[in-house]
Amino acid sequence: MNTMTRRMVEKERCGIIMDDEIIEIENIATNDHEFICDYIKLYSILKDRGVEKLKALFHTHLSGICYPSEKDIENMNVWKEPWIIVGRNCIEGFILHGSVVKIDVNSFLSQELYDRLVKLLH
Repeated sequence: MNTMTRRMVEKERCGIIMDDEIIEIENIATNDHEFICDYIKLYSILKDRGVEKLKALFHTHLSGICYPSEKDIENMNVWKEPWIIVGRNCIEGFILHGSVVKIDVNSFLSQELYDRLVKLLH
């Protein structure tokens, strides 16, 4: 694996799911174990396509733990859509309803979207 590819895999990846499409957005965080979607790109996509088509946000957890971090939970207060977390051996979905509630990703995501998310860390 070349250095650039290794660097991309070692940094959390993030994006959104709109309708049945995964849209990866550059992670502009300086810490490899957190994510900040490039907000200019995110805003542009939502403006062009319509925020109502936003189905979920996703990001990877390099630790392999598929549960929202404290920072994730803080941000779930802002982004009320489901959050999909992808680890090396898991994909889980969550939404905030007073507390963190797990959602069934198998009924929420098509098999094609699920398979594409799995490939983010492999």
